[in-house]
Amino acid sequence: MRRITWKNSVQAVKRWPRWKRLALLALVSPTLLAALVSVGFYANLHRTAQAMSASSLPKLPELTQTQRLLIIAPHCDDETLGAGGLIAQARQSGIPVQVVFLTNGDAFPAACALVTRRLPPRATDYVHLGEIRQKEALKALAVLGVEAGSVSFLGYPDRGLNALWEDHWLPSAPYRSAYTNRSSTPRGAYCGAALVTDIKGIVEKFRPTDIFVTHPADDHMDHSIAASFTEAALAGSSLKNIRLHYYIVHRGDWPLPQGYSPQLNLVPPSGFALADTHWRSLPLSPETQKVKERALNQYPSQLELCGRQLRSFLRGNEIFGATAEPRIGRSQIAKVRDAQGDDVVRFANPATDLTALSAQVENETLRVTLQLRGVAAPGVRYGLRLRTSSGVYLARTLQSPRLTQTGKRELTYTLPLAQLRLGESGALSTLWLSAETGMTTRYIVDRTGYRRFILRNP
Repeated sequence: MRRITWKNSVQAVKRWPRWKRLALLALVSPTLLAALVSVGFYANLHRTAQAMSASSLPKLPELTQTQRLLIIAPHCDDETLGAGGLIAQARQSGIPVQVVFLTNGDAFPAACALVTRRLPPRATDYVHLGEIRQKEALKALAVLGVEAGSVSFLGYPDRGLNALWEDHWLPSAPYRSAYTNRSSTPRGAYCGAALVTDIKGIVEKFRPTDIFVTHPADDHMDHSIAASFTEAALAGSSLKNIRLHYYIVHRGDWPLPQGYSPQLNLVPPSGFALADTHWRSLPLSPETQKVKERALNQYPSQLELCGRQLRSFLRGNEIFGATAEPRIGRSQIAKVRDAQGDDVVRFANPATDLTALSAQVENETLRVTLQLRGVAAPGVRYGLRLRTSSGVYLARTLQSPRLTQTGKRELTYTLPLAQLRLGESGALSTLWLSAETGMTTRYIVDRTGYRRFILRNP
């Protein structure tokens, strides 16, 4: 039998008819091109990350005895990943810290199967996973110096927070978890209004000076929308001058390089250089780094599956971002800038890459414009979502660039102000706007996350 080698294979292909060789080239070329683009993109991403330095970031102001820190985490472990060093340093200085978990992190099929040894897991297994993660969280926070009485588990649905925000706002239409089969917390129905009320109650009781929550542009939907729920609670609170800080956990391959590298520092995800988040760095002492590592080790249910990624957060610093509060007016355009070019699909197809989201009032309508890095293209879905502090939710979709009104790189939506039910004239209302691009109704390529705007009612 003739041994098959690379040389023999090439010679065999050379003997093929011309049409057959061209067909093979046509079949292989797109795959090869996609592979080359992907390799080049991620290599450049890693080079960019290595070239960035935490020393170029301004420092987070030193903590003072007058501060009170509220940490809002979508899942058990996010508080340690994003703010474990901050929590440890605050507690070492005697500064009060309250930690709130929005969900129990129970909708994780792989972790549930690992813990319960059952495939597929049952609803009761997911509930059990949530109980395990609660216990892990209490142990981790004890290492960081936070006592159990300063920890709250709200128990809303993991992987369901965005549904509460968009489709299940009122208790008359509660959300039911596809994992735990539950539709309520001990306090009431799974709905967006109830979650806002719960966060608002904690804020007004604890009276924090600073709140730390996951960033609106975090890739995980629970993380992204946690910022909006927090902002909605603050908008309805009587307390003022609370400083809001964002930390990020999920954004592509960030942090780079992946893996345990305590000698390195965190820098913002690539692509945020052109966005409107102003990042600050909190250096961690070697002692604080060790405390954070011990706290993270209290999460074995997560480390066994995601240890490499989670240990990427054990670095020499933590980073926290802040954004401006754009105001919509008749004479000025309010604008937020999105991270761009930090995903291989968005990089390869600029028509799907959002760069900015702006809004203004004109002729009793709200004009919202999506700006793109490339020219709008047929086959790409462009969407806008809006929620107001008065409870109105709207979603709009454009399927073709022929519907653009302001240019090939911009898509404009007009919404009658009457639809928004803003309330009395002269009052300030909060709007949350989110833009997205996608190839199908389910596959989202880019999204800004919900960004907060302030509008003075006409």
